[in-house]
Amino acid sequence: MKTFLRFLIGSALCVLLTSCVVTSDNPLSPAETAHADLALLGDWYSKKDQDTYHFTLSSASWMHVVITHKQTDTGNKPGMIDLKPDEYDFYPTTIGNATYLNVVLNGKDDQGHPTKSYVFVRYTITTDHVLVRWMMSRDVLAATVRAGKLKGKVHQDKNPTMVGNPPQPDIDVNLTDTGENITKFILNSDVYKLFSDQMEPLERVKSAGK
Repeated sequence: MKTFLRFLIGSALCVLLTSCVVTSDNPLSPAETAHADLALLGDWYSKKDQDTYHFTLSSASWMHVVITHKQTDTGNKPGMIDLKPDEYDFYPTTIGNATYLNVVLNGKDDQGHPTKSYVFVRYTITTDHVLVRWMMSRDVLAATVRAGKLKGKVHQDKNPTMVGNPPQPDIDVNLTDTGENITKFILNSDVYKLFSDQMEPLERVKSAGK
């Protein structure tokens, strides 16, 4: 999970948190009906974390990103970790006037068996070439699942780690509903509240001569 957090919110905060994203068993839409967003292709840069994101096209719908992190001189700092590049597969889904990424998150269950889930990221590219991204609000989705509006699981330890400002319980939310039902819920929701956790913006890296 921590490696995925670097993709979402940057390496600094990722070190502090162990579970910050809402996951889903199903994507928002089938990959067969999607179309890759060619505007994402190329290199993007995070000024704060100094990470570089390289987006490529895998097929008509699937895309791939390689995140290269700022290298740290660990020679005389045994407590520092030299981060290796992270890679993720994803494809876009358009719902109403907004576009979302279905990012594949591979992991393992408690028995060590491989697992596959999705994380949804709302995004837009501004006119001045900045890639802005938002995550789903865990608080909103936890309340949604508890109210029975979407099928899913909410896990909160009896003595949870407190995170954020102001401090809140660290909870896990996993949606088990169909992609169709999740899409309908997003379409009928205030996306600004539903996707309220803004991530570190990325600036496009201009090629030589441009």
